[in-house]
Amino acid sequence: MKNNRDKNRYDKPDISEKLPLKITSISPQKKRKDRFSLFHEDTFLVGVSSQTLIDHSLKKGVELTPFLFDQITQSEEYQKIKDTFYYYLSRRDHGSFELKQKGLKKGYPKDIIDDVIDELDQKGLLNDESFAKKFASDKADFKQWGPIKIKSALRKKGISKNIAEKAVQSITNDLDQQQICVDLLIKRKRHFLRESDPFKRKQKMYRYLAGKGFTGSFIKKAIDRIKNDFDV
Repeated sequence: MKNNRDKNRYDKPDISEKLPLKITSISPQKKRKDRFSLFHEDTFLVGVSSQTLIDHSLKKGVELTPFLFDQITQSEEYQKIKDTFYYYLSRRDHGSFELKQKGLKKGYPKDIIDDVIDELDQKGLLNDESFAKKFASDKADFKQWGPIKIKSALRKKGISKNIAEKAVQSITNDLDQQQICVDLLIKRKRHFLRESDPFKRKQKMYRYLAGKGFTGSFIKKAIDRIKNDFDV
């Protein structure tokens, strides 16, 4: 059986009814040196991060009351959520709404999620405008999405209509949408030529570009530009 001192726990231990108890020893956890285990004699009280240890001035002789225990538990939950969100942000940019939804899916308390998001926002790690612009640029460059699809995707991620429109406008102003439509059709030329009926072929081409998020005017102009190459 593992020694109690080897426990690495984020969750709230079942010691509430035994409190208050004095902290008689504090030991670094073996698997995570940034975490510490608090004990009353041989009884494990709670595992905490180094930040929680500092924030609550936890040391030998401090009495762990029910009130202090609740404060520690909330601090640990806050740090756990923040660490999770830092991990998400290290992989890619996120908007505040998207980050919040991921936190809720993991079952984190809404009020603590909101507090963490506020802190990240104040630190400049969350910015819906910069996120929207980068998202729009990536989808236009790498996926060759049109403005309608990009805007729709941003709205689904919780970005406001105004910010989504600005982000799309900022990248589409620098793009030759008609040329992108032409390039997309040429890439799939063999696919479209499988349809022998010219009218049905144009319908398929139109639906394909519309699905990519381009507007009707650019689609029609693009199809007109290459119709001679596709009419066999």
